[in-house]
Order: sequence, then C-alpha cells, then structure tokens
Amino acid sequence: TKYLNANLFYNKTTLQEIHLDTLNQPYLASIVNNYLCYGCTALTVVDGVLFEGITKIGQRAFSHCRSLSSVTIPSTVTSIGTVAFYGCTGLTSITIEATTPPTLEDSYAFNNTNDCPIYVPQESVNQYKSANRWSSYASRIQAIPNS
Repeated sequence: TKYLNANLFYNKTTLQEIHLDTLNQPYLASIVNNYLCYGCTALTVVDGVLFEGITKIGQRAFSHCRSLSSVTIPSTVTSIGTVAFYGCTGLTSITIEATTPPTLEDSYAFNNTNDCPIYVPQESVNQYKSANRWSSYASRIQAIPNS
C-alpha cells in the first residue's frame, strides 16, 4: 500500500491549491493519509489528490478545510476515516462516485459541512441512506444530478 505522506500539508493555513504535480510523489498513492490537509483553512482546490485509485481517505485528512467548496470522492474509495471532512464549512456539495457506500469509521466524517447535499449514484441512493453510519446523513443524500 502506498500512502500520501501524513501531515504533508498539515495546518498550512495560507495554502490555497494542491495539484497532483505539487505532491512530487514518485508513485501514485492508494491512501490519503491521516491529517494530510488538516487545518488548511484557505485551501480551495485539491486537484488530483482524490484521484481514481485511492482506496482510503484517512482520519482528519481534510478536517477544517473551510474554503473547500466541493469535493468528489472517486469510485475506488472503500473507506473514509474519522472526521475526514469535519468542519469543511464552505462545502456546497460532496459527490461520491462509489456505488457501494464506503465504510465510514465514524458518524462524523461529514459533520459541520454546511449541511450540503451528498450526491451518490442514482441506483445507490437507498443503499447509502440505510448503510451503517451513512443513515445519519440520509436527509442530505441525493442522486448525482444529470449533467
């Protein structure tokens, strides 16, 4: 398993954008590690960080990234860590592309995220709404809008 370095951008409060080439990684990671972008309050773009192939988003990986306005979690993610997106108060949408709901390590992964919609594949809406720990977000879960 390959990881993006833990704490790589921890508390970089002036950091506004991360692009995959910023990471300067010799490989593509399969896990976004714990605290990767924790407290990056000015962060608005995470281009390429949550790419297809990531299987896990670690605990507090994006907690308190208050300037993020949207996030798309690729279909390959099977696990989302404790309070991974907690306190991302600027979010206006969360899109999860996986048809099977990823395991949530706690019921707070998406708390304090502006009560924004959580978009999931149309065929999976009911599965998400009833899945363990996802049910606390049932009122926010909707089908991904047609483009």
